[in-house]
Amino acid sequence: MKIAVIGTGTVGVMSVCHFLRYSNAEIISIHNPNKKILGIGESSNVQLPQLLWESIKFNPSLEGHNLDATLKYSVYYKNWRDKDFYSQILPNQYALHFNNFKLHSFVFDECKKIYKDRFSIVKEDVQILEDQGDMVKVNSSFYDYVIDCRGWPEDYSDYHMSEHLPLNKALVHPIDKPGDWNFTYHYAHKNGWMFGIPLTSRQGWGYLFNDTITTDDEAIEDLSNILDKKLTKEDVNEFKFKPYRAKQFLKGRIIKNGNRAIFYEPLEALSGVLYDNINRVFYDYVYDKVSENNVNNTLDYISKAYENFICYIYHGGSKYDSKFWTYAKEITKKGLDNDVWKETVEYVNTAEQFKYSHNAFPFIPYLWKIMDKNLQYKYFGSE
Repeated sequence: MKIAVIGTGTVGVMSVCHFLRYSNAEIISIHNPNKKILGIGESSNVQLPQLLWESIKFNPSLEGHNLDATLKYSVYYKNWRDKDFYSQILPNQYALHFNNFKLHSFVFDECKKIYKDRFSIVKEDVQILEDQGDMVKVNSSFYDYVIDCRGWPEDYSDYHMSEHLPLNKALVHPIDKPGDWNFTYHYAHKNGWMFGIPLTSRQGWGYLFNDTITTDDEAIEDLSNILDKKLTKEDVNEFKFKPYRAKQFLKGRIIKNGNRAIFYEPLEALSGVLYDNINRVFYDYVYDKVSENNVNNTLDYISKAYENFICYIYHGGSKYDSKFWTYAKEITKKGLDNDVWKETVEYVNTAEQFKYSHNAFPFIPYLWKIMDKNLQYKYFGSE
């Protein structure tokens, strides 16, 4: 069996590692080396270090320098409430902050050493991607299955667009100084929030806002004040985005993953959990354990649960009484009026014997209650 993975961003790397480790298939990475990957964020959840350990025996204490990696033990929410708090990663697990511009070259070198002829790289731009029923044609070659990780779609006709998420733009600014903390900053400001990521060689800061409410100039001025550093448009990388999920993640022999499948926003790096789940259910599909319909229904449900979590974080607002936060509270509160959210609340509140179970994505019930206490929502009681 031959499985092609298109794209070498973080999710392309995850897909290569997943199927090299858990299948006997031949894995072919296809990418255009002249196409830049997105460098918006460099924060993972626990799935990435686990996958890297199981697939290539990556140990951050010994090899972390290859990825400028630091360990991540929590997300630090600043200015979201009167009291700042941490969203924990339970021991004995951890996540990573990493340099995703270094990820694919390091990981693919290790994959070649370990998996030898089962892994190969094709450097070309994909002009043809066509499911022909019994095979998939990619340019002039044929594969049994394809994982499409080519990034943001060219058009959104095959996607559900969210009406309940408040952000649409990011301004990213690196600081050439090592980060000396072991969490991801989630720093609320009057126009949205900002992530802060520590690497061994630099820091990555991303100012998130809605450009129908806040102008670029206003955002840059506020970012300058927060970082205590005068910035201009030339000092930031700009990313415009829309929140969406695929109407069909899987169709025949091609599955979408990464930003090709879904993108909401960077909150808690939870997209990485979903991307890992896409690979897991696609494995089950390839090996005849589940149907195409089951895969799509499962991923659609998880996507809705992921959107619910984002709405849950926003709907209580922040310390700021501003136009953005008034808007964010209004639309995200409406966004929680759905059956998936009601099922999540019911499960957490009735599953004490399963309080460490992961059935209530994105958190186990124990962590839902800790988050709920810190945010003062009282959906789930407190611990």
